Amino acid sequence: MSNSKKSKIRRPDRRMRVFRSRLFWKNLLSFRSLNFLLYGAVLLLVFWLPYVVGEVAVREGEVAPRDIIAPQTVEIVDERRTEELRQRVGATVSPVYVVDPQVEFEVREELEVFISELNGVREGAGSPTSLNALQRLREEWNVNENVLLRLVAAEDEEYRTIKNTLRRQIDIFLERPVREEDMQEVTTEISGRLEDTGLEPQEANTVHTLFQNFFRPNAVIDPILTEAERERVLDEVRPVRRLIQRGQTIVRRGDIVTEENMEILRSLGLSGERQDYAYLGVLAVIVFFAIIFDWLFLRKFASHVLEKHSLLAIRILTVAGVLLLTSFTLRLSWYFVLLPAIPLVLFAFSGRTVALGECLILLPLLLWGERVDFMRGIFLYLNLLLPLFFLGHVVKRQEMIQTGFLLATCNVFLALVFGFLEAGPPFVVFSNAMYGLGGGIGASILALGGIAFFESTFRLSTDFRLLEIVNPTHSLLKRLMMEAPGTYNHSLLVASMAEAAAEEIGANPLLVRAGAYYHDIGKIRRPFFFIENQLGAKNIHNRLSPNLSALIIQNHVKEGVEMSREYGLPLEIQEIIRSHHGTNIIRFFYDKALRERRDPVREEEFRYSGPHPQTPEEVLVFLADSVEAAVRCMSRPTPSRIETIVNNILQTYLKDGQLDESRLTLRDLHTITRTFVILLSGMLHARVSYPEVEK
Repeated sequence: MSNSKKSKIRRPDRRMRVFRSRLFWKNLLSFRSLNFLLYGAVLLLVFWLPYVVGEVAVREGEVAPRDIIAPQTVEIVDERRTEELRQRVGATVSPVYVVDPQVEFEVREELEVFISELNGVREGAGSPTSLNALQRLREEWNVNENVLLRLVAAEDEEYRTIKNTLRRQIDIFLERPVREEDMQEVTTEISGRLEDTGLEPQEANTVHTLFQNFFRPNAVIDPILTEAERERVLDEVRPVRRLIQRGQTIVRRGDIVTEENMEILRSLGLSGERQDYAYLGVLAVIVFFAIIFDWLFLRKFASHVLEKHSLLAIRILTVAGVLLLTSFTLRLSWYFVLLPAIPLVLFAFSGRTVALGECLILLPLLLWGERVDFMRGIFLYLNLLLPLFFLGHVVKRQEMIQTGFLLATCNVFLALVFGFLEAGPPFVVFSNAMYGLGGGIGASILALGGIAFFESTFRLSTDFRLLEIVNPTHSLLKRLMMEAPGTYNHSLLVASMAEAAAEEIGANPLLVRAGAYYHDIGKIRRPFFFIENQLGAKNIHNRLSPNLSALIIQNHVKEGVEMSREYGLPLEIQEIIRSHHGTNIIRFFYDKALRERRDPVREEEFRYSGPHPQTPEEVLVFLADSVEAAVRCMSRPTPSRIETIVNNILQTYLKDGQLDESRLTLRDLHTITRTFVILLSGMLHARVSYPEVEK
């Protein structure tokens, strides 16, 4: 029994896991998920393609088959110049000298032997052999005769002072290495030292003469210490670096490829000798996180974009196309960028928030992928974000062109400032300024062309397109005005009501106005079957059965959608036409059919086919259409009666489920009804009746 209970408990868990796994794979394989995977693949390809395309198999000494241009900005080490610098610095390193112990020993030994022999001469002074001994001592040690005589005749105290001073000075100089070329300096230094000892001039001269006789250079080169010093100095030598700018020509077609050219090509990964797979791996990781951030951003701040496949596709095509074009224009100059086209196009279709988010996500990729410095990073940053500050709430073509010229002006200013800071040649600075001018204007032209292409391809509504179709000179509006004037006036009033409410709840007022203008264009096919166009004539429906009358009324929605497609109206307008009645029941003919009871009455035959309105713009036209028709039938409209009718209509639709698929809140609906009441009260206010003038 316990086992059966456990099995009953586990079955729902298994089913739930299966259901969740199926739901997971369904979401993973949905167009939304595949779109983000495709977006990541496109970004990876766009940033990796310049490396693959730019690679060329050349060798040193061969003729370049084409111009080889740097696909990115990179700083490389100039090996040849660095080695030349190291050789020059190494040649200036002085050898390290040390004291030769053999010389030190010999100097001390010779001095002591001389002093010993001198002592013997002093002891035998006055004997017949003393003169001969003094002569031998002078010849053996090559000492001045006067100095020897002075030493022999000196008192013991004086003699002792001279000996000790001489030993001490020789010991001092033997402790440090003295080269041959240093002897003049040593002679000068010993004279100063003897003056500081306080000796008598004669004693000092004697010590000085003996020092010169016995001291000799004791320095020898130490190869180990010398090489260590040389290595230390060479380690402090900084490599000579070169900045290879993106678009810089490395080798021209027909030139002989040199060793220096090959070093640059290897640094850029263009030599054909290797593939920089480390760069590809890091790029893949960065793109992966960029896609994750993009999905989180859209989910948090622009969830409506995730529900429209066309907007997701436009995002991919826009980013990929503009980045590819920019990768080629940057070969001409770093200031010839078309990146402003990305925010311009995305702003036109998805709004300022989406455009800002995409630019902030693309900016780190551009900064890392192009290896740009600080100044060029500022240039990219401003070109991506400035268009969003220049554009207004409603984007017009004239405003788009003005934005392009403003960007061009900013680019020229930045090119001049950066050129001044880099101390570039005047011709190069002026050329960069002209390229910046072309980039700003070219971006606006590219954006206008892309917007027109996407409008016609995906049948989407932008402010450009909406401004065109709300123009009274539009051929379809002119037909509505001439063939169904009552419906035209009704549409104008609905447009005013819906637009005012759209501004209150934050919907798109321009889209609402356009949808209200065209929501009843299907009535052009049979205008006199609708009471607002009958102009006092007899009602045609009096001769028709309720079912046929309801069918004719229902068909104006279907015929309106067909006409909107025929005239190429945006998809959003088509959806407003299709849903502007929801699944409402045609109450008048339904009640008439119930009263007559000729055939079985089915309610679904008297309902519109729908669908229910979903977007805020669809709901506004749906409500404004019903409210305007109901208020128009009032004999004496007052604000209180208008408010009662509007609230009743809203409550009826809520109970009937017409607004179940809408994203609007109850607060939004309350705002809409209040706006309708205020607007209709002003339009339908009572007037003073003027007395007739008697003839």
